[in-house]
Amino acid sequence: MVRRSLFALAFLYGGSAFAQDWEVFDMAGAGLPSNTITALIEDEDGVIWVGTDWGLCSYNGDTWSVIQQQPDGLPDNTITSLALDSTGRLWVGTLNAGIGILDNGTWTYLNGTNSPVFTDGVKHIHHDHRGWVWISTEAGLHCYTGLEWRLYNDQETSYGGFTFFGPNVKAVDVREDGLVCIATMNAGLTYLNETEFIYYTSFSSGFPDNSMNAVEVDANGDRWLACPSGGLIWHATSFIGGPWFQYNSFTAGFPDNTLLCLIIDGQGRKLTGSETAGVIVFEGGGTFQTWNSTNSGLPDDHVRCLLEDSNGRIWAGTNEGGLARRISTTSLEDLSRSEALKLYPNPASSIVWMELGQGVGEARWSLVDLSGRMIREGGSAGSGQVMLDVGDLTPGLYIVSVSFPGNQRSALLRVE
Repeated sequence: MVRRSLFALAFLYGGSAFAQDWEVFDMAGAGLPSNTITALIEDEDGVIWVGTDWGLCSYNGDTWSVIQQQPDGLPDNTITSLALDSTGRLWVGTLNAGIGILDNGTWTYLNGTNSPVFTDGVKHIHHDHRGWVWISTEAGLHCYTGLEWRLYNDQETSYGGFTFFGPNVKAVDVREDGLVCIATMNAGLTYLNETEFIYYTSFSSGFPDNSMNAVEVDANGDRWLACPSGGLIWHATSFIGGPWFQYNSFTAGFPDNTLLCLIIDGQGRKLTGSETAGVIVFEGGGTFQTWNSTNSGLPDDHVRCLLEDSNGRIWAGTNEGGLARRISTTSLEDLSRSEALKLYPNPASSIVWMELGQGVGEARWSLVDLSGRMIREGGSAGSGQVMLDVGDLTPGLYIVSVSFPGNQRSALLRVE
């Protein structure tokens, strides 16, 4: 059972639309083991994997499954990070027991007994384009190249002689040219490749914040940082001496400078989860919007992790409100302004008939999901009925629209 967005359901019964733009999955509605969501990832089959502070969950679009330490083999119920390697194996970082690797239902483990990885406090796991794995911990940055283990930290023995300003690494992203971009806690922004190393701190170079919770490289190779007090930082062009720009409550009017996570979506927007203001969507040029509990029905304004899935839908993991999937409101707003299209049966599980009426002229019809993704489309002579087979669709809400010369009719369809 899932708590459905009232924004969408209002149209089914002729109600007015209001700001409830999220479908919520939580302990009460979806059977999650906790409402504290710590990590999100989508695998190659479209399954959404969800880390919590009390176990691992998966969602195949229809049902939820829960995996825990006992009896399922999860190394620790407190999950800190999720990642997928090139073979599709799921890497699960934990707070107290290293990393568990799930491969077609079978667990293997990476910890202090079989590797040099510091077993406690795994913060982030990243697999780069070369197949190297980067493991961020409180005691430094571990890297396995497939041939050797490397450890980067603040000691003289740090790999390559690259001595960090501090050992506490929060997250890593790796650019296509091999530049490793490292977000640290209290040790600034650090870069390295096979021959070069540099860090930026407020002490050494006047950098705006010594701590970062997340780092992402955009399509231009520029770096973006979500900081716990400095807001959003953009480090542009060259990693050696390039300019940086800061977006926060003082420079851009952000509602919260405490940013906890960051993704770059398919439109190039920077989406950040904040501690008190929900999701801040930075569109560039100082322009942003917020999605929060007041204006969109987000279940909790403390957002710990974000995901854009393969259908372009945004997922937000919150601190106390569970997991929320955003419903695109653009199509729904169009729907509310259009003349109703007659569909029957509705709800449906296999065949749906669209009633076009008589003498309406040539028509084009479409079926889209609530994210706006086209599922299928076709044409009609424009009178009578059109049959639509929905037997292969994932249960949920869809929008059916028919366009006639000078007119359009739409309706919400529930597939069960």
